[in-house]
Amino acid sequence: MEHIRAWLKEQWGIKRFRILLFVMLLFTIILAAEFCLFQYGGFKIVRYFILFWSLTVIAWTDCRSRRISNAMVLFLLIARTVLLVMECLAYREYWKSVLLSSAGGLFLGGGMFLVCYLLARGGIGAGDVKLSAMLGYYLGSGAVFTAIFLTVLTAALFSIAALLLKKANLKQEIPFAPFILTGTLITMMLGV
Repeated sequence: MEHIRAWLKEQWGIKRFRILLFVMLLFTIILAAEFCLFQYGGFKIVRYFILFWSLTVIAWTDCRSRRISNAMVLFLLIARTVLLVMECLAYREYWKSVLLSSAGGLFLGGGMFLVCYLLARGGIGAGDVKLSAMLGYYLGSGAVFTAIFLTVLTAALFSIAALLLKKANLKQEIPFAPFILTGTLITMMLGV
């Protein structure tokens, strides 16, 4: 816990981090209103907020250090597994579909990026593969396709704009977690 407190204190000194927290708070309010409008259940709301807040922290650290923390991915795995068990117990008549959707999302999200990781030879990092697996685990097999499509689309649009504005070149690496956050946020806002 002391490690987290020290990290937050260090980040608080960075103006962009404080702006990010403010934007995150605004999106939290917007998402809460949308989740109520869509009449999501309590477990889904908690699951989506854990994913959103965690992805925000992961995107921030990926932008700064070009790394995705295994500890954050492990936290996402443990939190989702605990919530999944609670969901299965709460919705006994639907437990199989809840379990299959989460497991399917885990393998679809991670599998798609694993193929890209193996084919791209360094274009996608192992952290991105693990993070996309967690994305599928949280969103389920239905919504993971939308989130990944929007992730790739936003990354492509950003890359094209950066190339046209001469802010980047073809060999320059860009952190991918911010695009995973963006694609996931759009997916959540669309109510998929």
